[in-house]
Amino acid sequence: MTGSILLLTLAYVAVAVLLLNLNLATRHEAWVKGVAIVVVSMFYFGTWIGYKGLMGWPTSEAMGPDFRVLWITIEDPDKASSTPGHIYYWVRELDEAGLVVGPPRAHAVPWGEKEAEEAQRALDEMGEGRVLNGRRTRGMLAAKDPLLAASEDQAGTRSGVGQDDSLPLFEFYSIPPASLPAKQAPPLRN
Repeated sequence: MTGSILLLTLAYVAVAVLLLNLNLATRHEAWVKGVAIVVVSMFYFGTWIGYKGLMGWPTSEAMGPDFRVLWITIEDPDKASSTPGHIYYWVRELDEAGLVVGPPRAHAVPWGEKEAEEAQRALDEMGEGRVLNGRRTRGMLAAKDPLLAASEDQAGTRSGVGQDDSLPLFEFYSIPPASLPAKQAPPLRN
């Protein structure tokens, strides 16, 4: 992974050197040279954002509707340094049959009191050896149909998409351990 990141960085440095060489050697208008420099600089910024995904930084993208919880880390907000808290989830998505699919993914969710309480309860259950699945309880409607969400907001059935304070963002439930078939005894040898 580090080798590919280093190689990609060297490739961008080579592009920048070539661009500088072309800007010095060509007779293009100054605005064309300026646009080329700005475009290459935007590629640097885009690559830096992409590096975070390559290097395993948690994503702020929404989790799937159902997932298997591998681990949770709660980082409380710090009032002294004014840093907001986060809850980090390490999860794998579930398919329609409730089976784990795809590789694990780290997600960062802003800290909230109800979310932190639910995450701590889930951590306690995981510490007792239970396997947990989770599902989103808020924000599901917004992802599926924004028009339906707006009509429900106007009808007063919800206080806002993802703003219902009575429900935490996720709910967790333990799944029974997998039942394995009984082992057959090996045949006796005489």
